Amino acid sequence: MRPSYDLAATDLERRIADRKTPFNRRFADPPSVAIARKLLLALIVVHVPLALWSGYRAIVQVQKLELNATSNVLEDGSTIHVGVVSSGRATVDIWLEMIQGARAETLGVRRVPTGANPAYDPRFKYGSMAVVVTPEVLARFEPGAALVRATAHGRPQWLRTPRPEVREVAIEIRQQGR
Repeated sequence: MRPSYDLAATDLERRIADRKTPFNRRFADPPSVAIARKLLLALIVVHVPLALWSGYRAIVQVQKLELNATSNVLEDGSTIHVGVVSSGRATVDIWLEMIQGARAETLGVRRVPTGANPAYDPRFKYGSMAVVVTPEVLARFEPGAALVRATAHGRPQWLRTPRPEVREVAIEIRQQGR
């Protein structure tokens, strides 16, 4: 009977593997390398999700913009509320305007600041503004239909300026004595 070459090869490999030579056993990492590897893994696990969330917040800076008036008819003492939720990554400016025909008047401006460390702080920042309509403001407009507009402007990030968020409410101006 002829010897099987496959058996011989596996038998030879088994004998070589069983020999105790310094080249076939697995060397363990030194303790300093093991600690450095664990620290690097921990840094990656913490910083990669924060960096991904920070990148999203750089692109979408205004999360929410709300514009509310106490009623659709603006009179002396009416209040207009603007609320904004920003990503906190960049400063956001809010402008509140009243527009009637070719006439536009800025009623208020508010800045929502960033956090202490905007790239790593994942919390949203909230800002609001309430404007009480006075007789002086109403005197600059004619009675009738008008538009109240709130605009939130973000800042350039990664060579890209985000488009402004705009909310509008149609109102009617009513002045006393007219």
